[in-house]
Amino acid sequence: MKRMIILALALCLPLMAKAQGPVLVTLGGDLATSNLPSRGEKDGGLFGYLEITYANGMGFDAATLGALQQKELTVPFGPPGQEVDRAMTGPRLADVMAQAGASGKTAIPIALDGYRAEISWDQIERFEPILATHADQKPLALGGYGPSVVIFPAVEDPALAEELGNLQVWAVSYIGIE
Repeated sequence: MKRMIILALALCLPLMAKAQGPVLVTLGGDLATSNLPSRGEKDGGLFGYLEITYANGMGFDAATLGALQQKELTVPFGPPGQEVDRAMTGPRLADVMAQAGASGKTAIPIALDGYRAEISWDQIERFEPILATHADQKPLALGGYGPSVVIFPAVEDPALAEELGNLQVWAVSYIGIE
């Protein structure tokens, strides 16, 4: 039993360690763990422009996101009226949140342009959205829809599809946790 615990910790340490590459996505707010310094009101940069502050922050680079179990969702994706079915791949949003000690909380993904959505834990558990980092096996790029996109599975109910569509945020680099 002791060996299993040590092995489990050894496997999780790389995920909990400080990001080695450029941070693609930051979780901030009500987290149980942190690997980034806090951000104040006068810290500047994009997060300053978006008025993002936090005491606890967890940065995820491509390697830490890629080390989480990946899930693929094929969904219509692209500009309105020009959607094409795309195989979107990335970790479940719930798994990313769990790495930061944020299970059971509300996620507020914020796009680079400031668009935000509020996703309750009930919605995260029920629909299992992913934090997609790849489309059709190619990394999502800044200037397009990257570095990551919150993607919900396709649903048949038109009203529910519209509701979930409003929660899908592209160009996500920050997720607030409450």
